[in-house]
Amino acid sequence: MRLALTAAVLGLSAGVLSGCGGDGGGQDASQATTITATTTTAATSEASAKPEAKGLDGTWKPINDSPIATLTVTGTTAQTTGELACPGTITDADSAKPVLTLDCPTPNEDRKRGTLELKPDGSALVVTWDGPAWGGLIDSLKRAD
Repeated sequence: MRLALTAAVLGLSAGVLSGCGGDGGGQDASQATTITATTTTAATSEASAKPEAKGLDGTWKPINDSPIATLTVTGTTAQTTGELACPGTITDADSAKPVLTLDCPTPNEDRKRGTLELKPDGSALVVTWDGPAWGGLIDSLKRAD
């Protein structure tokens, strides 16, 4: 986005500067448009070269101290391993704030239901677990696969 904005500003600057001056030897409007279009196309091509995020699906490993060794998500199902090994479900998986609910044989009151927030590039995931009025625990995870 930053690159696209820079390209747009450069294109506008070229157009404004071409209108200034007195001898008529500057760029005409069609040349300025060509420069802007070329710069914008290059910016769009570079932005689309970034790898696509995989969404929530995949295996995640916590970067903080957590009883969860891994969290594996496949569609609307989840599975944790480690000290807190439980199956789970994800509701509103396509929304901006999906919810993970773990169904543990021995419930862990600190990590029962949490809101998921995926980093825009898909490389990190934060689980904000429901808790008291001040908020619950937070697990930060990085993509393992």
